Amino acid sequence: MPPAPATPPQKPTGSGPVIGIIVIVIMLIFGALYFWGAQLNKTSEPLPLIPDNATSTQ
Repeated sequence: MPPAPATPPQKPTGSGPVIGIIVIVIMLIFGALYFWGAQLNKTSEPLPLIPDNATSTQ
């Protein structure tokens, strides 16, 4: 009985890990922008109350 023919080794394409790294980097960027925006909203002072000149005489 002859030995089974050897299959040539397949070369990995490498696109899977590259796409995974790109997705992780994009998620990190969006997370950083989210927390940066939250920090900017937290540090902003509320608008001052400016009373108007209208009188309520009836």
